Amino acid sequence: ARKSRPATEQGVKKKHENNICGLMNVPIDVFENRCLKCLQLDHNMVKTLPKEVSNLANLEILSIEGNALKCLPPEIGLLSRLQAMNVSHNHIEGLPEEIACMKNIKQLFASHNNLTQLPYGMGDLSNLQILSLSGNSITALPDSVARLKNLHVLNLGHNQFCVPPKAIFKLSHLVKLCLCGNQIKSLPKDLASLKNLRELSLSNNCLTFLPVQIYSLANLEELNLDNNNLTGISDKVEQLQRLKVLSVANNLLEDLTEKVCKCLFIDHLILSGNQMRSLPTRLHKLKKLKELCVDRNKLEILPEQLAHLQNLSVMSWAENGLLCVPIELKNCGKITKLDLSGNKLSEVPEALSSMADLLWLLLDKNEIKDVPESIIYLKKLKHLSLSRNKLDVFSVHLCALQDLVFLDLSMNNLHDVPREVSNMQSLSELLLHSNRFTSFPLELCSVKKLQKVDLSENQIQTIPARICHLQLLQELDLSNNHFKTFPNQICSVKSLEFLKICQENGIKVRTIPANVRAAALYYGRSSSK
Repeated sequence: ARKSRPATEQGVKKKHENNICGLMNVPIDVFENRCLKCLQLDHNMVKTLPKEVSNLANLEILSIEGNALKCLPPEIGLLSRLQAMNVSHNHIEGLPEEIACMKNIKQLFASHNNLTQLPYGMGDLSNLQILSLSGNSITALPDSVARLKNLHVLNLGHNQFCVPPKAIFKLSHLVKLCLCGNQIKSLPKDLASLKNLRELSLSNNCLTFLPVQIYSLANLEELNLDNNNLTGISDKVEQLQRLKVLSVANNLLEDLTEKVCKCLFIDHLILSGNQMRSLPTRLHKLKKLKELCVDRNKLEILPEQLAHLQNLSVMSWAENGLLCVPIELKNCGKITKLDLSGNKLSEVPEALSSMADLLWLLLDKNEIKDVPESIIYLKKLKHLSLSRNKLDVFSVHLCALQDLVFLDLSMNNLHDVPREVSNMQSLSELLLHSNRFTSFPLELCSVKKLQKVDLSENQIQTIPARICHLQLLQELDLSNNHFKTFPNQICSVKSLEFLKICQENGIKVRTIPANVRAAALYYGRSSSK
């Protein structure tokens, strides 16, 4: 999920190019430019690529991503100098046999089409280095694919493979292999032949176990096994000495072997959505660890040894039934994102006050009753969520967070806002829905950068005239309050683009002023517009 598509698939631009948009047909004179080296036709409505494309004898890059093509002309095989072609996101049902003549092609992207098979001649593309076929309906590959000896990257994700194609295990130079989103139930022993493999994605399949051969891939750096039915990882994982990313989210793991702690280069460990009650006792030996995600398990205790992970930048311990956070965690001073939501915390952990680099803090769905003064030390904090807690007071200490951009205090018991909120001059999004406000807080009118405010599900009846001071306000949700007439003060907010003012229990705002400036207006009952 963290990886982006290769640059060529996103659209390549070079010195000699033609980038055209808004077309249903390609102008025929385009094909008269015999010096053209790059033709980019991405995101148009082109249904047919004319045979005259073969006139572009010097073309090196052709990108037709995001159109309405159902086929490619056989003449495309005459583009002998073509090095990269992107026909992803079309409706292509098959590639022409003539594609075998494109001897110089190095990168071919045909993802998200309607392909069910490949021409046998694909095996003749001896210079091919990258082949992306994700998001099709392919069930098998021709044996000739085994001849693609220079292939480094192969993406077969989200097709209909029940078993990995045999041909791929003869691709000895393969560095990256994606088989995610298929229906693969088991892996063959031949997997061991991919000695140069660095990235392997097998997520979203039906795997219940892994063959020992997977642990012989000594060059493996990234292994993604998310969303399968795995119950364990073998002790042989210690053989993967170059492993940096191990992701086994949403499986059936009850524990994780201690041997994983011998993979000293691991910097991302994703174990979310399993049934784990404890972590390896030597996990703190992974000194390079930057991301640790163990949310949605049964980890009720956060081991104090994790304080030794001083390079940790992201940690998610959400939805585990956690009661407290050890003070030793204050040593993890490099954490920038911390998710402790959905636990049983009764207070904001004291250890957090030493995390000076913290940018994101998620504490929603806990049992927190107040916000301590120590939160003022989180001077870089930009995103804070405290929704679904037991807060009775909008803490004045929150107002010291001058870099805060997003604040969620919804579903608490708040009824007013401190005047010091005016100090929050970076705040652009404030969620206060499902509290106990009886009027729109006057104090909010001095928070100049507010762009979105949600005060729905309160008991608000009035809006202050000073709301006009919110000159950047774009979205305002006042639905399910206690208005009996439309609050005309809203009409003075010139920047408003979205206004929601649906009222529950049959209470209707019967007239809407003509000078309401919102581009989108929701009123009356919840489904009315």
